[in-house]
Amino acid sequence: MKKNILENVYYRLNDPAEIRLAILYSIRYSEIPISDIELKHFMLQATSVDFIDLCSMITLALDDNHMKTVWRDEMDKYELTQSGEELIDMFEDKIMVSVRSSLRNTIDEYFRREKEKAQLRCDITPSGRDVYNLDIELKEGRRELLTLSLFAGSRETAIRMRRHFKRDPLGMYQKIRELLTPTEQEAKEEEDA
Repeated sequence: MKKNILENVYYRLNDPAEIRLAILYSIRYSEIPISDIELKHFMLQATSVDFIDLCSMITLALDDNHMKTVWRDEMDKYELTQSGEELIDMFEDKIMVSVRSSLRNTIDEYFRREKEKAQLRCDITPSGRDVYNLDIELKEGRRELLTLSLFAGSRETAIRMRRHFKRDPLGMYQKIRELLTPTEQEAKEEEDA
């Protein structure tokens, strides 16, 4: 009988126990409740697991009370239960190092991208027939630095404005701040008036 030479190229997660442990590991490593879509993204991106097997193991982990659904950010998300925490504590070392590493890298990259997206929003919105606004929101952590809706005119102009703003959003913020902050001379003249 001929052995499949591609068998060792990937480590395919097909053991139900390994899949379940990888699911619990992903939730714990995330450190915050994660949505069903996020969990499936992490698992499918970082491992070579069958989608149907993954869905079955998520359902079993819920049924066996290793994880639970909580309401966060206006959606259902998963977090570990006490028994799930204990299970992953006991058997984390049974997950292959390459699988754990791949899951950590995938989760870290996902949250890095999500954080960048949350810090900057720059949308083109129609404000009439064939005219558009550029809506900008710039945050630093939870603090809003800039919220602005600016008439752009044509869609092409709005696209150029968006590209220009996205190249250096903090630089643009500084320029707007400088425009709105009076110089010492201007402040003195305003006081005297």
